[in-house]
Amino acid sequence: MKNEAMYRELLDLLTTDSASGKESAIADKLEIKLKELGCTVTRDNAGETFGGECGNLIGILEGELDGSVMLSSHMDRVPNGYGIQPVEKDGVLYSDGTTILAADDISGVCAILEGVRRAKASGKPLPRIEIIFSVGEETGLFGAKAIDVSTLKSRIGYIFDSPGGLGRFVNGAPGMYHLNVTLTGRPAHAGNEPEKGIDAGNAMCDMLATLKQGRLDPQSTANFPMLSTGSTSRNVVCDLASFKGEARSRDLQKLEDYVAYFEAHCNAVAEKHGVGIQLEKIQNFLPFLIPEDDQVLQVAKAASEKLGLDYRVEVGGGGMDANIYNAQGMATVGVATGYTKNHTKAEQLVLEDFFRSGELCQTLIETFAESCASK
Repeated sequence: MKNEAMYRELLDLLTTDSASGKESAIADKLEIKLKELGCTVTRDNAGETFGGECGNLIGILEGELDGSVMLSSHMDRVPNGYGIQPVEKDGVLYSDGTTILAADDISGVCAILEGVRRAKASGKPLPRIEIIFSVGEETGLFGAKAIDVSTLKSRIGYIFDSPGGLGRFVNGAPGMYHLNVTLTGRPAHAGNEPEKGIDAGNAMCDMLATLKQGRLDPQSTANFPMLSTGSTSRNVVCDLASFKGEARSRDLQKLEDYVAYFEAHCNAVAEKHGVGIQLEKIQNFLPFLIPEDDQVLQVAKAASEKLGLDYRVEVGGGGMDANIYNAQGMATVGVATGYTKNHTKAEQLVLEDFFRSGELCQTLIETFAESCASK
């Protein structure tokens, strides 16, 4: 059954332009909504840490019980998220095909708002609820990185930011390194004396052609899609080339082993070609894996059973704010809200799952409350 109020809120937020570092329009609307819920709301300076215009929104709703749970989604979206025109067909929401839909992660934002409203309306005693609507998630989890978890009271949390049908919880995700290489050769006239040049482009091609990448093992991947040279003329030997990419793994040791291999491989190929090399290794975030007997998943399982959902725990292939919170000691899992094919123009949201995601959020809060004592 369609939840008309939830649907209108979804459409309003989907059609409000947003991007990583440009979340102010969404944040202004959400600040009003959080205050209407009775939250104390603050905006931090997370935007300043990555050149954004806006900080994270943090809403605190005090409860009657001695316990605290964190709920989070992100306000930004990947590029091509301006001018979204949602189209509903057979119970599924799409864009008009010219943009993404941005159900990742506006559906999560709406699920949290609806869940907290429902929990308050139930009249049941509640724990403290800490709501984080983060910025800059899609470009590097920047909003989450700016949050000091020790300033929060929650020790478990739910990130409404995962693809798949309702009942799917993500208990693990890979860590990631950004890997960047710049090669310097020597220019020469390509027609008169090419032998006097050192071709940085040729060295880059050799480096990438012989590099282990793609699916490395069941837990690990590597990808290097960003290639460039400094060449502006056909008749000069290429003296500058660079490429950028990433490595991911759910196993930290495997990730670090690959980074060490990458460095050794690139240095060896650079030496063979006689090019200079500058190599950057940037640890973006750490992997996490939460055991199924942890409280955060036991609450999720009990809540799913109450709603008759197909409860399942799976690991994911992408990073999310949960990587940052888990690294700081808050056990946090991803929660699916019904979207798939995110980051593409084919993104879609199953509305039945979306409408029930608010009910799931409410039930997660109330199930956690059962373990909390009165103040």
